[in-house]
Amino acid sequence: MKKEFLVLALLSVFGAIHASAHAPSSPPEDGLWYYEIGGAQPVSAPANPSVTSVSVGGNARLGLGYSCMKLDPVTAVENTLNEVKDGVENMLNAMTQAATGAIASLPAIILQRANPGLYDLFQNALVRAEYKVDLATKSCEQIEAAIGNNKNPYEDLIVLSKGNDWKVQMGISGNDPVTAQEAVESSNGSNGLPWIGGQAGGNDQNPIALTGDIVKAGFNIELNRSPSSQGPVSYDASRRITQVWNSPDDVANWTVKVVGDHEVTTCEDCSKSSTPGHGLGPVLETEETNVSSELNTIVNSSSPPSLMNLAKVSAPGIAITRQVVESIQSLPRTERHIVVERLATEIAVARTVEKAFLARRTLKSGGQLPEVHANLVAKEHVEQIIKDLDSEIERLVFENRIRKELVSDTVQKLLIKNKNRNNEWLSVPESGRRDPNPLLDGRVKSSP
Repeated sequence: MKKEFLVLALLSVFGAIHASAHAPSSPPEDGLWYYEIGGAQPVSAPANPSVTSVSVGGNARLGLGYSCMKLDPVTAVENTLNEVKDGVENMLNAMTQAATGAIASLPAIILQRANPGLYDLFQNALVRAEYKVDLATKSCEQIEAAIGNNKNPYEDLIVLSKGNDWKVQMGISGNDPVTAQEAVESSNGSNGLPWIGGQAGGNDQNPIALTGDIVKAGFNIELNRSPSSQGPVSYDASRRITQVWNSPDDVANWTVKVVGDHEVTTCEDCSKSSTPGHGLGPVLETEETNVSSELNTIVNSSSPPSLMNLAKVSAPGIAITRQVVESIQSLPRTERHIVVERLATEIAVARTVEKAFLARRTLKSGGQLPEVHANLVAKEHVEQIIKDLDSEIERLVFENRIRKELVSDTVQKLLIKNKNRNNEWLSVPESGRRDPNPLLDGRVKSSP
């Protein structure tokens, strides 16, 4: 009978694992075995079991195919020799226009003999043009090499934006290195960077929230929505993440509270801000306060708890049943308070760890977007935030386990040993004393 009961228990657990991520299944009336095996679900439900893997398109500027070879050095020399458009050599405009035909029709040696001054002027301009082309091309090639090595060639996002501007200049047909360099230097990061939902970080653009934006995008990706969606989502029993948070802002606020955020810009005069994270401690305390309040209300109530009320105090994958509530109510008041606080803490820890795992999943999903993956600063930020979140989870679980091992386990062994000692004394049969002169037939039998 005992073996059949164990088989039924295991079958019910395996069935619960493969079931949809609804509220935790209620155990049978005798629920002791249910809690001994850790509840119906040994692991947290996925954020969305029906999530679809799709290819998310990125901004065209993120693609490959840029090369400094596309910049035309001949055009650069022409622009330098004819810098009328830049207003640098307006005083030589008349001379340049008059000499254009002569230079085109005469060999250089004849021009030198016919007009030495004009020849020297254009020779100096040509040398200067070649020098500018060389410097601009070298600057472009340095950026191109840094991009190819997947390294940030500068120390901040301002010059990373310049690298993106170089990409744009490389893609302009007929552009030259000098003009490209001047365009990049004049923008000086004001064009921003390709980001989730469009350009960001530049003048008249939204700042780049490295944590918040990526978490929001990951939340939307897990629900098969556009990465830049902002609206709330409806509650779905088959999508665990919608039962925990109902909008991208909710998950972003929770994650930023734990690990912090950096709002950065690429323009020099634009404001930048940083929000420090506070770890899982504050959110755990908030969760514990809410669970403790709900659990005390249920325990102190004279009416039986409803399934809805029990769901409010249940842990992920482990339901609190009416039998548990009745067991707590049967305890003395002092012990009842201790049990309620202990149970509320354990439920809060389970909920907090689940939220941390879900937030970690959104970070991983959002970090795979092309706009994030192509930005080394954002990519490294995601990796660091995930490490911080993992560290917080490990610390929380370690603290919970170490307290049990160092204190609870020792006390438990002491009590068990004391109980076993008492049982040994009770199990020893009392032996009668041997009387050398027993009483037999109403008289004492003397020893021989």
